[in-house]
Amino acid sequence: MINCITMYGIMQGQLPIELLEKMAEESKSSHGNEKFTVLGQLNTLLYAHLTEKTGLRSIEAGLLAEQKLQEYTGVISYSQLSRVNRDREAKLFGAVFGSVFAELNRHNGLRQIPLNYGILKVLDSTAVQLCLKLFPWAKYRDKTGAIKIHTLYDMVSCCPENILLTDGLTHDKKKMSDFVEKPGVTYLFDRAYLDHKEFDKYCNDGIFFVTRLKKNAVFDIKKVNPLKEESKVLSDKTVILGSANARMENSLRLVTVIDSSNGEPFNIVTNRFDLTADEISDIYRLRWSIETFFKWIKQHLIIKKFYGTSFNAILIQIYCALILYCLLKIIHIRYCNKFDFLKMCRLIANGLFNSLDYLIQCLTPTRPPPPKRQKRSHWIDDYRDVIGKYGIVDHFL
Repeated sequence: MINCITMYGIMQGQLPIELLEKMAEESKSSHGNEKFTVLGQLNTLLYAHLTEKTGLRSIEAGLLAEQKLQEYTGVISYSQLSRVNRDREAKLFGAVFGSVFAELNRHNGLRQIPLNYGILKVLDSTAVQLCLKLFPWAKYRDKTGAIKIHTLYDMVSCCPENILLTDGLTHDKKKMSDFVEKPGVTYLFDRAYLDHKEFDKYCNDGIFFVTRLKKNAVFDIKKVNPLKEESKVLSDKTVILGSANARMENSLRLVTVIDSSNGEPFNIVTNRFDLTADEISDIYRLRWSIETFFKWIKQHLIIKKFYGTSFNAILIQIYCALILYCLLKIIHIRYCNKFDFLKMCRLIANGLFNSLDYLIQCLTPTRPPPPKRQKRSHWIDDYRDVIGKYGIVDHFL
């Protein structure tokens, strides 16, 4: 029976509608906007992201042109949508994102990283430049505004787990304490998050990390650890980070590897001593997955253009983009895991009310029948045909 439900209906089935309605009632967020509910706003923005609408008027026109979609969104003007994006509480959409992410974890398939690596999460941020005149609160440079989307990316589900939105001036390491908090988890981050005091705290609290050192980082070598003969790393050492004025109390492990992009060596530090040097190197290279994720959402969801100029409107729009990403991942895991993810997303966007059967039919490659093999001709047969046509008798045949 599921195969007869439309793709938009399948996405609706993954949303925590009861939770959303309960939170909306408690917060009275629909007061004054009873005709345009929180669920209607969420569906409108999901549609806008999925079809890559770049403006409010384009969203309004798309809803008017698609009558089936109005069952989920209602009829909304661009000015009303702008107003609710500005005024409605963003935490409602944050709660929906958390619920959909939990659903994605429940549907997660086989683990793609070795079990001895443990739980891996990547912390990083991406910046989106803005016009400072339109977004005066998004401080970044003298003539340029920007926001930063600080993101905690879960390596098991291959999906963001949590985000924080700040202006472009906020340094990455100031937000470490908001994400790095669970003992037993290994957090991956780049050299922008270097903080000796935080590293000592993580060591004392049983929180693991793997990060890259800056070129001018100061450390004292306490021990040189042996390497395996087939190892691809350059060295494995036990060190103390910091100078006399800012020195760590706990020892760390420093692994030197070669950067494959430029052939130059760089240093990785970690407080995990249970893995080999090559495994530490492989774990750090997994950090690149969050860069791939940032690139994907900027290319295929509406992240670089915003429907409102307020902080609240931007945060709601980003939450809805992440909700849609989780919904698409769930559909891919449950029904289309044999097919290309991006192609599936494009087919859903261009056929919201097609059935699951039709989606799978479109994704399944059709092999053309093999060409018929032509019978190999022989010169004697051709010669007989020609002389027979003209009634010539050849005594040599």
